[in-house]
Amino acid sequence: MLIIGARGTGKTTLLESAISDLTEEHKGEFLTVRLNGFFQTDDKIALREIWRQLGVEMELDERDQPKTTNFADTLSSILAILSHPDELRAPDGEGEELAEEDPSSTTTTLSVIFILEEFDLFATHPRQTLLYNLFDIAQSRKAPIAAIGTTTRIDVVESLEKRVKSRFSHRTVHLKNPPTLKGFWEICKGGLSVDMDEVDAEINGSSDEDRRCFEAWNTHIENLYKSDKQFQRHLRRIYAQNKDPKSFFNSCILPLSDSVTSFPMGPSFSLSANQLDEPDSILSILDGLTDLELTLLIAAARLDIISDTDTCNFQMAYSEYTALTSPLKVASSAAGVTAGRLWSKEVALGAWERLAEYELLVPAVIGGGSGGGVSREGRMWRVEVGLAEIGKCLEMGRAGIGRAGLGKWCKEV
Repeated sequence: MLIIGARGTGKTTLLESAISDLTEEHKGEFLTVRLNGFFQTDDKIALREIWRQLGVEMELDERDQPKTTNFADTLSSILAILSHPDELRAPDGEGEELAEEDPSSTTTTLSVIFILEEFDLFATHPRQTLLYNLFDIAQSRKAPIAAIGTTTRIDVVESLEKRVKSRFSHRTVHLKNPPTLKGFWEICKGGLSVDMDEVDAEINGSSDEDRRCFEAWNTHIENLYKSDKQFQRHLRRIYAQNKDPKSFFNSCILPLSDSVTSFPMGPSFSLSANQLDEPDSILSILDGLTDLELTLLIAAARLDIISDTDTCNFQMAYSEYTALTSPLKVASSAAGVTAGRLWSKEVALGAWERLAEYELLVPAVIGGGSGGGVSREGRMWRVEVGLAEIGKCLEMGRAGIGRAGLGKWCKEV
């Protein structure tokens, strides 16, 4: 099965909740193996992680790990200890006779649930060997396993190879962001409120005073939604922007910290302007740039005016950077100013690519600007900030102390 939905829609929460319910009803009857496409970047790493997790839960010795080199054989060997007794019986009933003679030879069926977070990344592995073997074992019932993937890509099934797709059950569950403000608030309220059932379960015989405090907090949270105008505007703004509960919870970190100090006497939840939100402008990134990165950004922005074009590549920017720094090389070295230092092309290329990671440079061609086998130095980029904007930040001191000398490059074109 695949669980598909945008980030923050509750895919992992849904999955963990279902497994938690299963654990209560069928404790000891199944094992859970969790893999993540960000960490298990190839099938061999994933296979070792499968063995590690199964070994920990079943207390297996690491030395017993199968020594076969074939991926399918290794996975089958690992799952052989979990196979159904019918699969392990020899033909013509020989296995049944063996089982009667030696009771210890019977194998108890033990199920395994494979959870594949970031499922679309597993589909990028060569030949999709892991997915093929998992789906094949599940379909042929060679071992009692279930494979459940979570992904944000709605077209992930189309990226599966034909042999993998034919073994996939095509069962999918689509999760969406809450369609109404009330639904969004119910999710947010669940994160802020205290679950009284959990309190009773974790704290046996909790005092009446504790319960009154928790109930007063829950009542206060509910009243915020009903009567606090500032809180309502804040909630509606986040709902209109992204419908992401994580953004709401991040914005509540500081107010909650202030509430703790005065909680029993009178809980407060004032949303101050100083919140842990994303910066309003991409110009705030200039504060953290190195001298080399900032100089390359200025050189690229200058080309927009000098060459009358809105795109440039590293080679063009480095030539402009060389022209800017060469006259100052001797003077800056004597004064100890690193802004005038001429860095090598290899070092500058690394700084240029970091500007792209910060999204101060965006590809001028769909797909990263690499079409037609263009080299890293020849890829075309578009500068997201103007020369005047960089100069304004330098004047205001937003780009760091001691960089005022770079401001003249933003004026003298």
